[in-house]
This record gives sequence, structure tokens and C-alpha cells, in this order.
Amino acid sequence: MSPKGVSVSHRPDVIRICLDRPPVNAFTVEMLRYITMVIAGARADPRPMLITGSPRIFSAGFDVKRPAPDTQAVNAAARECVTAVQQHPGPTVAAVEGAAVGLGLLIAASADILVVSRTAQLRMPEVALGIVSDVQPLRRFLPDPWIRRLCLLGEAFSAEQLHFESAGAAVCEPGTAQDQAEEVIAAMNGVDATALRQVKQQLYK
Repeated sequence: MSPKGVSVSHRPDVIRICLDRPPVNAFTVEMLRYITMVIAGARADPRPMLITGSPRIFSAGFDVKRPAPDTQAVNAAARECVTAVQQHPGPTVAAVEGAAVGLGLLIAASADILVVSRTAQLRMPEVALGIVSDVQPLRRFLPDPWIRRLCLLGEAFSAEQLHFESAGAAVCEPGTAQDQAEEVIAAMNGVDATALRQVKQQLYK
């Protein structure tokens, strides 16, 4: 049974993981563990995977208003979820509207293809919360000077300000990220699934 805050649909063309925990899709340990389990269970599935939030926000990160009693369990669940997205053998797409903050940004940046609204606010406030995160996913799209500003100062920037498009992200108009992501999924489904997986494995060697 899925926890509150995550819905999963298995369409003929895509496995869709939707973050749906109003008001800001903040993660709980249960959500992270469930997403990790879903991804692990789809390792042999040939369909692309789409990770998306609500039309107004992708995720505000971990829910600090509902802290888990075991900090190590939180860190492990977060790390395992990010790793699951990164190491999934099939193609993954993240669609970001509104904002992706902290862990939400790390998960979105771990997808193979990032589709993001040009006005989406991207932020890493962990330093203000005393949290140390592995920022390796950010290096897929950002040079170190931007990462330092995000992580050491906790500044917020739009995808447009961070020049995400020049780093290979698909930057789109507000309100169109999910539609654009569906177009990416359609393009992926036009390619032999086995070949797509093999190419992905070569890219990440």
C-alpha cells in the first residue's frame, strides 16, 4: 500500500511517480522508502519513468515540520532514493514546476532528462538547517561556483538564472513542464527499449 503523498500509475507508455502531498509535496521517510521500492521493482520494466509533482510545485524537500526521531534513518532513506533514481537502468525524466528545494532538487537533478519551468525556484537551504547533503546530482547541470552559492548561502535561483538550458535541461514556459515531459517520453518510446537502456549504461560508465 502506498503512503500518503505518492501516487504511482503504470500506463502502457510510462511508469509515472507523482508527488502529491499538499501544500508543498514535502517528503516523509515513508514516501522516500516507497519511491525507492517502486523504482527497484521496475528495474526490468522497459518503460521510461516519469517523476513529477503537482502543477504548482515539484517538492519543497524533506518535511522538517515532521522530523523523524532517527536522523540516520532519514539520511539513509534520502540517500537510497536519490541513488535509486540515478542508478535505474531505464530512462528517467523529471518534470519540475514551481519549485524544487533541497532533497526535491537532488531527486529531480538525478533523472536522465530534466524538464523544468524557466521560472521554477531552485534552492538548497540545508546549510541553514544544519543538514549536510551529497550535492553530486547538482554537478550534472551546474558548475561549482553556482553550487557553492546554492549550498553555502542557501540562495534561490530560477532555472533561467542558472542557465539550465545550456547544461542540457529542457527549460520550458511555466505550466508546460508536464506536457513537455510527455513529449520526451513519447520520443523515448519511439526508440527500441533495449537499445535505449544499453546506450544509457554506456553514458554513465
